Amino acid sequence: MRRALFGSRVLRVVSAGLVSLATLSSETVAVGAQDPRGQVVRSPDGALSLAVSVQDGRLVYSVRRGDVVLVQPSGLGLRLADGSVLGGDVRMTGSRVTSRDTTWHPRWGADSRIRDHYRELTVRLRQADGRVFGVVARAYDDGVAFRYEVPEQPGLPSLHIVDEVTEFALAGDPAAWWTERDFDTDENMWRSSSYSGMGASNTPVTFRYGSGAYLSIHEADLNDYAAMTVVPESGRLRAALVPTPGRMEAVVTRTGRSTPWRVLTIAGTAGGLIESHLVENLNPPCAICRGDTSWIRPVKYVGIWWLIQHGQATWKTGPRHGATTRRAKQYIDFAAAHGIQGLLAEGWNRGWEGSWADQDFTKATPDFDLPEVVAYGKGKGVEFIAHNETGAGVDDYEKQIDAAFSLYESLGIHYLKTGYVGKIPGHHHYDQRMVGHYRLVLEKAAQHRINVDCHECVHATGEARTFPNALAREAVRGQEWDAIDDEGDTPEHTLILPFTRMLSGPMDFTPGIMDVLWDPRRSGRRVHTTAAKQLAYYVAYLSGVQMAADLPEHDAKSPGLRFIEDVPVTWDETKVLSSGIGDHLVIARRSGADWYVGAMTGERAQTVRYPLSFLGAGTWVAESYSDARKGGPGALDAGRSVVTRDDTFAAVLQRGGGQAVRFRLAG
Repeated sequence: MRRALFGSRVLRVVSAGLVSLATLSSETVAVGAQDPRGQVVRSPDGALSLAVSVQDGRLVYSVRRGDVVLVQPSGLGLRLADGSVLGGDVRMTGSRVTSRDTTWHPRWGADSRIRDHYRELTVRLRQADGRVFGVVARAYDDGVAFRYEVPEQPGLPSLHIVDEVTEFALAGDPAAWWTERDFDTDENMWRSSSYSGMGASNTPVTFRYGSGAYLSIHEADLNDYAAMTVVPESGRLRAALVPTPGRMEAVVTRTGRSTPWRVLTIAGTAGGLIESHLVENLNPPCAICRGDTSWIRPVKYVGIWWLIQHGQATWKTGPRHGATTRRAKQYIDFAAAHGIQGLLAEGWNRGWEGSWADQDFTKATPDFDLPEVVAYGKGKGVEFIAHNETGAGVDDYEKQIDAAFSLYESLGIHYLKTGYVGKIPGHHHYDQRMVGHYRLVLEKAAQHRINVDCHECVHATGEARTFPNALAREAVRGQEWDAIDDEGDTPEHTLILPFTRMLSGPMDFTPGIMDVLWDPRRSGRRVHTTAAKQLAYYVAYLSGVQMAADLPEHDAKSPGLRFIEDVPVTWDETKVLSSGIGDHLVIARRSGADWYVGAMTGERAQTVRYPLSFLGAGTWVAESYSDARKGGPGALDAGRSVVTRDDTFAAVLQRGGGQAVRFRLAG
């Protein structure tokens, strides 16, 4: 419990809501009721500032980086169903500034130690009609964020929010990277344009200013609320909530809570966006970390999947059924032989013959013995990953969750991939009801010691801090599109993802296709990368579930299999060495004493040289896997060299190419 800033009313601390101030050092600042100056909060290093003010009764904010304006005065507020706007006719009644500097250690991720250092401004506000609310604004060294607090009060027993008035009026006309706004999918191609030329977009959306600053807009701590998109209006972007079909309000919720954070990650380089932990820091601490957490483990896995994507096997039962006991054991044998810890078998359960919306998640097909497969894998150190494809039959899925998760726990199944293919009756994939559903699945999975990889669900918003069993979400046009669509994933698209989609959280892209030209249907489709770039994905794309997505027989023929065996899934330290959105990325990650580097390029061939100063003292062995000079995109040049931290390494990259390197101490 904590005492609210609004009179004497006490607000409940809830998972969706208020950050306790009990542990914060504070600097309280009195504000006159009509103070025209507004209030400013600055980042700990002083470089970033966010100002909140009232202009002619309208609540606005602005953002600066040094002396450079990044966000011009932009509207704040919530549009309610009664026609009023919280923030439309308002005055400041007080404010408070606090600061915090702590360190936390995630169960897994890009870094094993994360600093959470910010200054926070809370502004008290009163509408002309007497209703009160507040804006909480935080400034970190790597960005700023704000949210609305609406306390319980007479005359406002609940919140019926039609949309937000929140705006992002970016200064100038920065370059923009965005993806088409869609309430049901994030599997559209990423685009580049000017800020003035962009269309409505899902988030994150990223910008590069002429001054050299980079800014990405997203949200954090999304819970019991509709997801945010952005739409251009009058030369600026407005936060637009995903609607619920057939209902005026996008959000119906209680008062006495906070809304999700509106987040602006800000950096001096494109790579600085990747290195930021701002979105994670804006989420509550782990809610499931009391007691034994040994079951929360990132995993590499193989899967009865790529075969099906190429039409060589089926999800449904029949003569070409993919998920059979026999094939599952073959994949387990391969995984065990190469130190891969998991097996995904799509199509193991009953119900794939119809619309997919009425599947049974507790009963296996006649040719798949679930207990036998799970036990066989356990005996070889390979975990079974259960697949629950709801086919958008969400109500039916929720009726089965308790029984299904109890069964999985009794069998020792600790991993789950969910899917939501299709139109959800009466809802969008990203509306308030569905956001609540995805959280429900995480909570129930945690009760049964199950990790979750969610496909076709809402974008991540840093919830992996609160629920580290959220190992990954899809929310991306990933590897499968190279098998199901003629255009596939363009080289530029795959180099925009690290600076946009990946900023929201761990991403299941399903990398690891070694035979990039495999086209058994002779459809003219191929994977639009080199094999070396597929290996680079394991370092470049953060995920708690990394798939060795190709067929075992293809992997067995490739020298790249050694790198797949070696590369970790979780890391202790991350450094971006060189970056250009849509063009190239060189990223180094450390696990224990070893460093791994992934380098990849987009539409143009190029050579990128990077210093090895991130290495420790001593002599290191560099085991590299590079685009081959001969043999086509599926060929690899595997090499070994001795280096020190004083050396420079070269990645010679073909169009759509890459390089993966393991650096280990010699001796």
